[in-house]
Amino acid sequence: MTRGETELTADVVADGAVEIEGRRYGVVAVDPGRYRVTDDTGTSVLVAVAGPPHAFWAASAGHVVELAVDGSPKRAASRRQSEGDMTAPMPATVVKVVVAVGDAVAVGAPVIVLEAMKMELTVRASSSGVVRAIGCAVGDLVQPGRVLVEIEG
Repeated sequence: MTRGETELTADVVADGAVEIEGRRYGVVAVDPGRYRVTDDTGTSVLVAVAGPPHAFWAASAGHVVELAVDGSPKRAASRRQSEGDMTAPMPATVVKVVVAVGDAVAVGAPVIVLEAMKMELTVRASSSGVVRAIGCAVGDLVQPGRVLVEIEG
């Protein structure tokens, strides 16, 4: 199984269709959190999805992708409790806390590693600053929206 992540931007172009990096895909709900995604050649895959609607995680065939639906990092960040709060994108278990209170971090630096659906997901700093608080510990089961790390800019 491949572990990793990629961040892509998705645009909803019609009910049941999305465009990702210039390619259009049909999307049909199969079960809660599971979708059949079909490309323009007719090839389809099952995809498990979790997280908030504006930036969620999709997993299929051993790969995990983070999709920023509105494509606007500022809009996604505004939904957090504050600009420097890193939150859980989906139900997951904390497997590693990369930073400590007082550490200086740069935007994009890994701060927490989560495991969900047998995949490791790295939560990265959305802004540069100093870690002011850590709201989880290794082994914690976290739910979407829970503040994991607070960064003061």
